[in-house]
Amino acid sequence: MTSFRYTAYEQATRTKRTGLIEAENVGEANVKLRQSSLVPTKITASGVRWKLSIHRNKVSLKEKIIFTRQLSVMIKAGLPLLNALQALKKQSDSEYFRRVLEDIGTQVKGGKTLSQAMLKYPKVFAEVYLAVIKAGESTGQLSEVLLTLADQQEKEADLISRIKGAMIYPAVIMVALFGVVILIVVFVIPSLKTIFADVGGSLPITTRILVGTSDITRKYWYIVFPGMIAIIYALHIWFGTKSGGRIYDKLKIRLPIFGSLTKKLYIARFARTLAMLTKASLPILEAIKIIRKTVDNVHYDEAFTRIERAVESGHPLSVAIEREPLFPPMVSQLTSLGEESGNLETVLLEVAKFYDKEVDTMSTNLTALLEPVLMIVMGLGVGFVVASVLGPIYGLVQNF
Repeated sequence: MTSFRYTAYEQATRTKRTGLIEAENVGEANVKLRQSSLVPTKITASGVRWKLSIHRNKVSLKEKIIFTRQLSVMIKAGLPLLNALQALKKQSDSEYFRRVLEDIGTQVKGGKTLSQAMLKYPKVFAEVYLAVIKAGESTGQLSEVLLTLADQQEKEADLISRIKGAMIYPAVIMVALFGVVILIVVFVIPSLKTIFADVGGSLPITTRILVGTSDITRKYWYIVFPGMIAIIYALHIWFGTKSGGRIYDKLKIRLPIFGSLTKKLYIARFARTLAMLTKASLPILEAIKIIRKTVDNVHYDEAFTRIERAVESGHPLSVAIEREPLFPPMVSQLTSLGEESGNLETVLLEVAKFYDKEVDTMSTNLTALLEPVLMIVMGLGVGFVVASVLGPIYGLVQNF
């Protein structure tokens, strides 16, 4: 056992506490402190200062899918929840996730429900996840809703993986093009400057731009390259602001090809999540509120807010969706059909399947769709360089 010096505060009174605690490691010290109703902010061991920041730790989506599916199987097989959590803790490869599961198990042993115990870890278990589990606990169908959660998470992970895979080719092409331009500007153009000087007279505007860019880049490289990085970073920061975020989110759904793909992904996610929450017996209004909090686009967030208000005022979900231009007419029409037939969950799953296939097809064909655009961009870039370099050389040859 090792002695750990800690700084913490009491959960009830928020009073600051300091002291020593014996534990095998920092994770165990954290668990022991939390069992004593203390929230640690810093833990020091053997003269080394370790700042404990659980929120910096992450659990991969793959690990959560495995955990959810295995927990469903164990509960269905009749294994007590606490025993299942202990078994899954031992199987996890993530030290952080093991600590989380150990803490959840301790809370469950103390009388809390699974959803209540998971509530402490919002970075690991999203609100949708907790809402579905809570509904499963209240209806006695925890095993079933966990299986549904695992299935939906797998579909989401598969779609995201396909989109990322499809983006590799265009990203590589653009990086290669940028690298070629840098090589030409920094190394090729300077070696051709003597040839351009022999031409005499005025060089073409494109050549002067290229030579000027080369001179500035070579002379002030210590400003140019950090400046480019600073501009990219500044854009990243600006896109994180309210005004910049609105523009960035608008670009995500308006850009050719990518905009259509993004909208289909949002609609598939909306239909799939709403179907899952409906299956878990959550009221429509509560389900929409949860979905709204999970969306990562301000324009869809505003659309869901309007849908939420319309449903709250007594309008059917299909009517509320029909008023929103971000949703294709097919979504509202099929939703209306589900409401009339009493099979809303089934219809929403069909909508999700349809848009899942659309996203799958688009991501598979993304390379073919982007090839013309990439060829045009590369053609313009190469054409500009060739015209700038060969134009003066051709003029010099003619003079002979």
